[in-house]
Parts: sequence; C-alpha cells; structure tokens
Amino acid sequence: MDKNNKNSDESKLDYYLWVDKVVDLLKERKDKKHVVHGMWTPSGFFHIGNSRAELLIPGFVHQNLRINGLKSEHNFIIDDFDDFDKVPEGLKINKEDFEPYLGKPLRDVPSPVEGFESWADYFADGVVSIIDKFGVKPNILSSYDSYKKGSYDRTIKTVLNKSEEIRLIWGEITKSVKPKGWIPVMIVCENCGRSATTKVVSWDGKEVEYICNQHRDYVNGCRHRGKVKPEKGRAKLPWRIHWAATWNVYGTTFETAGKDHFAAGGSVESSQAFCRQIFKSQPPLQTPTEFLLVDDTKLSGSSGNVISLKDWLEFAEPELLRFMMASYKPKTVINFDLHSNKFFLLADRYDEAERVFFEKKDKKEKREKQLVEIYKFSQVKEIQEKMPVQLNYSNAAMIVQTFPDKPLKELVEILHSRGWIHKKTLSALDKDILLRRLQLSKNWLDKYAPDDVKFTVQEQVPKGLELSNKEKKALHMVVDALKEKKWNEKTLFEEFYNICKKINIKNTDFFRAAYNVLLNKDRGPKLAPFIITLGEERVIRLFEGVFK
Repeated sequence: MDKNNKNSDESKLDYYLWVDKVVDLLKERKDKKHVVHGMWTPSGFFHIGNSRAELLIPGFVHQNLRINGLKSEHNFIIDDFDDFDKVPEGLKINKEDFEPYLGKPLRDVPSPVEGFESWADYFADGVVSIIDKFGVKPNILSSYDSYKKGSYDRTIKTVLNKSEEIRLIWGEITKSVKPKGWIPVMIVCENCGRSATTKVVSWDGKEVEYICNQHRDYVNGCRHRGKVKPEKGRAKLPWRIHWAATWNVYGTTFETAGKDHFAAGGSVESSQAFCRQIFKSQPPLQTPTEFLLVDDTKLSGSSGNVISLKDWLEFAEPELLRFMMASYKPKTVINFDLHSNKFFLLADRYDEAERVFFEKKDKKEKREKQLVEIYKFSQVKEIQEKMPVQLNYSNAAMIVQTFPDKPLKELVEILHSRGWIHKKTLSALDKDILLRRLQLSKNWLDKYAPDDVKFTVQEQVPKGLELSNKEKKALHMVVDALKEKKWNEKTLFEEFYNICKKINIKNTDFFRAAYNVLLNKDRGPKLAPFIITLGEERVIRLFEGVFK
C-alpha cells in the first residue's frame, strides 16, 4: 500500500477500503479513546438506508480502530426524547387515537402495537432486537433516559448562560434572525407534557420561567405558564444545540450524517460551531453519507414502504448488506434494486470476493486486494479456515422454480449429484449454507422477483405453440445430442451454437423456441445449466412432444 499519498482526495486505491482513510484521519487527532456514534429518531420504521449512516459505517470505523490497536467505544443513540409530530403510514391504527399525543416525547406516546411500552420502544425494537445478526453490537443509549438522569444538565445550564452568544452564532451561520432575549431551551410543559410548544421567557440562574404558547403545524400550545429547574428531563435542547451537546457529553470523535446536514448553514456547520465556541470541545470527525435508493427512490421511515433489517434477512444473508455498505464510499449514492439483476450482481460480487480471499496466489492485483479487504469487513462471524461452499443466487432461484414441489433438502442433493457443487462430500455446515441460500431465493421469488425471472416448467408442450421447421429441427438435434452422451454446461452451450450453424438458424430464434417449449415464455434462465438441472429425460420428453 502506498503510504505517501494517503490523504489525497482522489481515489487511487491507495486505500483499499474507505474506512482505512477514516481511521488514519482519526489517528491524527491523538485522542486517547475514540467514541463512535450513530443516532436515530424512533418516530417510524428503521430501514436499510438508516443502517448505512447510523449503524454500519460507524460499526466499520469502530471495528477498524480496534484492528489498529486503538481504544474505541461504539454507541447507538435512540433519540426518543424527540417530539411525536406525525403518524407514519403503514400502521393498522386509528390515527385519531394518537392525535392527543402529538408534540409529546416519543417515549410518552403509547405503542401502536400491543406488547411494547411506548411508541419509541416499538420502533426501536425493529433495530435493537436484530442488529447482532448483522455483526453490530453498539451500546444502546436513550436520549430520554440520558436527559432524565441529568447527563445533559450541565450543558443546558451552559446554553442558558450563553444564550446571547448562541443567538449570534446561529444568525451568522444560518442567516436567520432570532429575536433579542431568545433562550434556546425547550421546557416540557407541566400541564400538557409537550416541549415544542413552550417558550422560555426568563432564567434567573436557578429556574426558568416558560409559557406554553407556541403553535406548531401539528399541535397548539396549552397556554400554561410555569417555573421549573431546567434539569432531570424537565428541559431539553433544540436539535442543532442538542447534537453539539451530545458530542460534548460523550466525547464523540466520529459520526456520520446524511449529506443534507452538510449544506452551507446546515446543522453540521452550526453544531460544530456550538461545540467549539459554547462547549469548548473538539467536534468529531464527520463524514457526509449519501442516500441509499431502492428502485430509484429514497427510503422514508414514515412512509411504511421500506426494507427493514428483518426484511433483509428474509431474502439475503446479512453479509451481503455489510458487503454492499463496505464497498461504497460514504459519499457515493447506492442505487439498490430488488427487482432486477442488480441484486444478483451484488450476490455475485460477494461470491467473487470470497473466492479471491481464499485463493492461494502469491501476488494479487489491486482490485483483488480491495475485494479481500471488503470481504473481511463483510463478515458477521469469524472467517473459516477453508472456503465455504457457494451456490450462485440466480442458480438457487432457478432450481427452486425447476422443482417447486421438492423439499429444499432434496434440492441440495440434486445440486450435488448434478455437479453444481464441486465438492466430493458435503459437511453439515455446507448443507446449512446451501439450504439457507435456497430458502432466501425462494422468499425473494415470492416477494420481490420481477415476472421475467419467474417461470413454471411445463408438463407438456404449450397448446397453440407454433414453431418453424428450422426451430423444430434444431430441437430435434438437441434431443439427439442429449441421448448421445453426457454434457456439462460449457460443452452443451457450445453444442447449441454448433446446431444453429449447421441448420442456419438464428441463435435468438433457437433459444426462444426452446424456452417456449420448456417454460411457455420467450426467455428464461441460462439454457445449458437449466437443461442439465432439469434432467435430460424431462427435456427430451418435452422437445419430442413438438413432433406429436
């Protein structure tokens, strides 16, 4: 690895993985201990886009810091003290039942589903209950609990005492004017339990006087007036100051955020200024993270139409998600697609990286070295000594459709007996890997696969099918070839082209005719491996049926 150009902004594979550059930048800070943060508001569904910025990127950085012998702590902060300001879509609830809770902390809102203590608890469970399956084990911290315990009391008093200085910084950076006397602290109203509707009118060094008269789009204040000590969760800070205060409270050294936060005058610029000038501490190294698009659409936790971590495990291994997130630099948009071959290509790239990792080769090319590093960070468990058995995802999707009525365990035996798995004997672990891939592909077919990938093997030649004489002759020659000897994928594929050349038929016409007979479709899986998997007898019977 070229050490002389490590901090170049241009990617020249000096770093085989982006996380190495992040760790080198963190080393320059000379911190005795690193604190890596992700933060998420449990107002709606947590999705794989959230996991990029708030779980996996911080997790990779934390992991690499430890690999480099540095002390590191990984925290995932659930911002459950944030206001409940919208009822998300996709919930089978009566929205009117929850309108009285608008403006209250998410932890004080009832759960939309029985069995959970609060709204925040229900949505947070979709993350907390499953993240260990993705190899991420951060400390789970609650903003609500932290405020209640008094962790933010000191920073709240600092803000109260420096309100005018904050007002000037706010105006300079955001170009928005706050009135003189503005006090940037939010009190939880003793009467209605809301904080977004309150306004602090005075601070005497011990208590704040407030009035609940701020009207929001989603709720109005109750007009209660009161006086409280701004501590133990009775007060909280507005977002930009809360973010800076959180860095100060925990000593955060690394945190990423969506790219929109990094706009000029945005929350990153203002929060870093508050961190330095108000709390007198060094802000963390921050990396802007681009969106993860699914089918060209940005995911939204409030829409209900998301891919959750639990959803992911229904159709893909957790290593594939880690592989995707580790492969792309945070500043790169990931355009993910479950309904095209992009998903197959992701699985293929992971399999390639695995082969390269286990390949015994004296010298690897730059791309190979990069794949090795990405593969390492993709792993949830300790890497095995020997390469695991592999089953191409598209082939798995093919075989579960070819034999839809057979148990998956029997499909493993078919794959092994017909040469798809190049191992003499299969261990219990091998069988588990194959069964898992078959089940995942079956789930993907049921829920996400496009129609052009789905097929049903025909029991007889489709009624009304019309083929040309050349097409019939080509299929007859395939029958003769299959009866003549055993073929492998490569030699059978070559034989198809020999047949097309002999009778002067277009390749496209030949393949379409074969698929029409076998699947009653113009297209299908790769024909040579499909025929081998389906079995010569079944193919011969269908092709001979063309002449009856």
